[in-house]
Parts: sequence; structure tokens; C-alpha cells
Amino acid sequence: MLDTATTTSRDAATWLQGPVAIVGANGHVGTSVQARVTSISNDVRPLGRHDGLAVALGDADAVIHLAGTLQATGGNTYEEANVETVRRTIAALAGSSVKRVVFLSYVGADPRSPNAYLRTKGEAEQLLLGCGLEVVVLRSTFIFGPPDSPGPSATPFVSKDSKPVSVIGSGQQRYAPVYVEDVSAALLRCALDTAVQAGTYALAGPDIFSVDEFADTLSGRDVKERHLGPRLARALAHVVPSLTPAMVDVLAADSLPEAGLPLAADALGLDFHHLTTVYAQSTVTA
Repeated sequence: MLDTATTTSRDAATWLQGPVAIVGANGHVGTSVQARVTSISNDVRPLGRHDGLAVALGDADAVIHLAGTLQATGGNTYEEANVETVRRTIAALAGSSVKRVVFLSYVGADPRSPNAYLRTKGEAEQLLLGCGLEVVVLRSTFIFGPPDSPGPSATPFVSKDSKPVSVIGSGQQRYAPVYVEDVSAALLRCALDTAVQAGTYALAGPDIFSVDEFADTLSGRDVKERHLGPRLARALAHVVPSLTPAMVDVLAADSLPEAGLPLAADALGLDFHHLTTVYAQSTVTA
């Protein structure tokens, strides 16, 4: 199996050699993907919210679509962030040389879901799967970064100055968190290795933690968790700018790979990092 931290070699017979465009490249995952692409030889084209897609995608071999949000606040909407960005990407694919598209989704994505985040992620998946190109969907669990940059999903679970961590739900819901470097390795492999079959995969870390255990591990010590019941948290979501009802329900639920989907780590032959290894003997001071 390949170490995701050092996966820089490729089989010239199956790997695409041309440019790879990254839509939504400015976030935590996008930054990691950019660094990994530059370690091989493909031209990387990072695209932000207002960058033109048509020219960047024109002669590209692959597209990695990362644009989207769980925290649809400040005038942004789930439809705009998760669906319309995909529509614009699909429109820009017309007449391009793109051969493969990879989409970072979330576990439980379903166009029939009553949850706005999961519904719009599911709608985005359907749009891409119907675009006529080879598409790989990676339904990810919660993503965490290294101690010096835990990332937007993990940072709220890190105790700051020994203060309690606010946890939505009982704290016993289960997460299989996946390391950002493993996410970027999987995205890049799916985008450029044509031996990877198109389809939908579960992208998850190798271990399962309760949310309270997740917070303790990220903080490098046992921390006090302040649990907010989902009903109270949903009420707060109507007055607290950083929360939405959809976000509350996602945070209060399990974040585990879905039964019936092949695991990306197994399908790609990659060794994923253990959270306890990444955070071994580390005390985070976020």
C-alpha cells in the first residue's frame, strides 16, 4: 500500500498528464490539494469564487470540485454554495478537454433529505453524475488537519485556554474523522489515475471516536465538554450568526462511512492516518 504522505510516483499508462483545475481552492482541503499537485508535474489551476472557469477548464485534463459549505451564513445559501457552484462548473465543461471530475461530498448526501445541507450536496452529486464525463464522488466524514492547522471542521472541538468545548448533542455520537492530507491524496488519485473507476466512494478515517473523545484527542488532554441539546441548538441557530438548523443536525449526528459504499482507502490502496498518531503527545492551543 502507498503512504499518502509520499505518493508522488505514478503509472504513466494510467495517470493523466495535463492540468488539473481545483474549484474552491482557497479552503483547508484546497490548499492541501494544491501542495500535493505541485509535488508531481501537473499544472495546477486554483480557482476561487469569482475566477473565470471556462478558460481554466478549457485544456485541463481533470477538475476537482471542492466549492461548498456546511455553514451557509452571512447571506450565502446552501443552494448557491453547494448547487449553483456545481452548475457553473458543468457549464464550463462544455467544449473543454476535461476527462474526469472529482466531487468532495459528505456522508448522507441525498437529494431527498429534509436537511438542507445534505439535500443540496445530493442534488450536486446528481448534476455531476449526469454531466456525461467520468465522475468520482467522495462522500467524506469530518475532516481534521494537523495540530498547527486543525481546519474549520475540527477547530470548534479544540479547547482554547482550557475552556470547555461546546458540543451539540450528547457527545456520544460517533465520528470517523479523516485527515486532510489523506483527503487530498484521495482526491488527486481519483482525478488523475484513470484506473480508478468512476462512482461513489466513502472517504473516512480508520478509527471511530465519540465526539467527546474526538475533542479530547484534538486538545491533547481531557477537556470539559458543554453539551447543547439539538432542540436548544436549533433555537440558537435562528439567532447565532455562525449556526444554521441544518448545521446543527449534521453536527448532532454520526459522521461515519455509509454501508454499501466502497471505502476509498481500500479501493485506492492508500494507508490513512490515525488521529491519535497525528496528535500524538500534542497539546493544541488554538
